[in-house]
Amino acid sequence: MKKVSLVSGGSGGLGLAIAELLVKAGRNVLILGRDSEKLTKAAIELTRLSKSSHVSTLVCNVGNETDVRNAGKFLKDHKIVAEYLFNNAGRGLYAEIGATNAGLIDTVFEANLKGMILLTSEILRITPENEELTIVNIMSTSALYGRDKETIYCAAKWGARGYTEALRTELKGTKRNIIAVYPGGMKTDFYKASGQTRDISGFMEPAEVAGKIVNAVLVTDKLLVSDITITRKK
Repeated sequence: MKKVSLVSGGSGGLGLAIAELLVKAGRNVLILGRDSEKLTKAAIELTRLSKSSHVSTLVCNVGNETDVRNAGKFLKDHKIVAEYLFNNAGRGLYAEIGATNAGLIDTVFEANLKGMILLTSEILRITPENEELTIVNIMSTSALYGRDKETIYCAAKWGARGYTEALRTELKGTKRNIIAVYPGGMKTDFYKASGQTRDISGFMEPAEVAGKIVNAVLVTDKLLVSDITITRKK
């Protein structure tokens, strides 16, 4: 079976930066995203980085169960097994609590929590027990601290953190490794995509954050980094 590193939210920002490093490391990569044009553009960029790695794309809203099931079918039909799953897809929300409504709650929870659960469950379901799988749940430092104007976002990320901890406990003793990643703010279109304005000039570069993550994840010795918190130097 062909092995791949699967990256959700892989058509831009941190996800694309992670995919770039994986390709440079000689890994086959499958990136998931909602926008087919962005995925195509990303695939062209990634293919130029290495002739030995295979890059493929799949339109998938990880918060949609049908899309996730179709992604699982794609892997099975093409005899592909995920050796790394980077749960990177997400959506920001920076707003006063009084501006919250049911639609916003559903949107933020779907992108940051529901999608992580659905995709992880599907990959676990289709991955043979004898194959080693490393699941990297990329969350945020907002999963560690409560922040003003991020109440709903924090709630979703704290849920993702609880899910990650419980998943690690349930899968202990199996060939499944769980890594939790908590990065601080980055210079991406994360908030812009949600129609929000925020000063991110002092935030981290996604390529630097990706380097910290990939370097830790691809370690091939007997040690495993279980939790990674990435913040700016004071």
